[in-house]
Amino acid sequence: MKKRHAIFFPLIALTLISCGDGNNKQVISQRYVHKYGYDVSREEWKAEAYPGQVLTTLRDGKTITESYEDGLLHGSKTETYPHSQTVQTLELYEKGNLNKRVSYNIRGVPQKEELFKGDNHIVITTWYPNGTPKSTEEFRDDILINGQYLNASNETDSRIENGTGERTIRNQSGDILAKEVFNNYLLTYVETYYPNNTPHITASYENNQLNGERKEFTMTGEPIAVENYYKGLRHGLSTYYQNGYKFSEIPYAYGLKNGIERHYIDGEILVEETEFHDGTKQGASILYCDGSAKTTWYFENQIVSRSKYEQMMERHELIMTMGQR
Repeated sequence: MKKRHAIFFPLIALTLISCGDGNNKQVISQRYVHKYGYDVSREEWKAEAYPGQVLTTLRDGKTITESYEDGLLHGSKTETYPHSQTVQTLELYEKGNLNKRVSYNIRGVPQKEELFKGDNHIVITTWYPNGTPKSTEEFRDDILINGQYLNASNETDSRIENGTGERTIRNQSGDILAKEVFNNYLLTYVETYYPNNTPHITASYENNQLNGERKEFTMTGEPIAVENYYKGLRHGLSTYYQNGYKFSEIPYAYGLKNGIERHYIDGEILVEETEFHDGTKQGASILYCDGSAKTTWYFENQIVSRSKYEQMMERHELIMTMGQR
């Protein structure tokens, strides 16, 4: 793609038609210009719905130029960078409907183009800062249909066709940030990366929800966490690490702690076990220290004596039994 030069429009001495607009304190001035080139008042513009342009200067130094016909945006709308004639955003309208939006960097090179085709159908194209194509994606109802992804050398990284394939996400410098795998329009796997290209997080999905194993690593490749999910909820054993050693094991059932939670020193020395039921501490919590074990009993997160715990459990089981009759 050829390099685009900065887009400019003539610097016009703005007539202060509306200074300090009460509806928008960011507006310094506005000028209403008929398509034949003469100025009209704000009241005339609104009453007659003249064709032409509205030129607006904002307090932050941006200038907005809007084209109108029959009282509707029609043609181009541009917004500059602050205190600059270089266009930051260009929008194209037809009878009030937005057809295209293009964003530019400060050098005037296009960075992103959104082509609106109606019926929630949009095509988005992005570029690297030097104008090299970065990606082209087609969406319908926010669902990714097709995509092509390129590296900074203009080589294709990956493709998605008819909702199936791999999506490669890079930053503006060309460094890889993530890979996403889609099957039949649904996300099935994600892998994110650190700046040194080592994996950060890997995760499996089903119906766009976490489902299966999720792993997290340090920049040097040591594990941080290994979790299991079912329909977006932690389900099964989750294991966490410090300095590469296992620190804790926590069992879950449908998003709630359920079972024996264990904590370790250096991945081998067991120092604590705590029983959970449906997300609450319930049962024995054992602390191991210097060859001895200290047990604390819980019922619904409250510390109780062992006899009180057994009494409350008997009552709980009786109530559950009666409720099943």
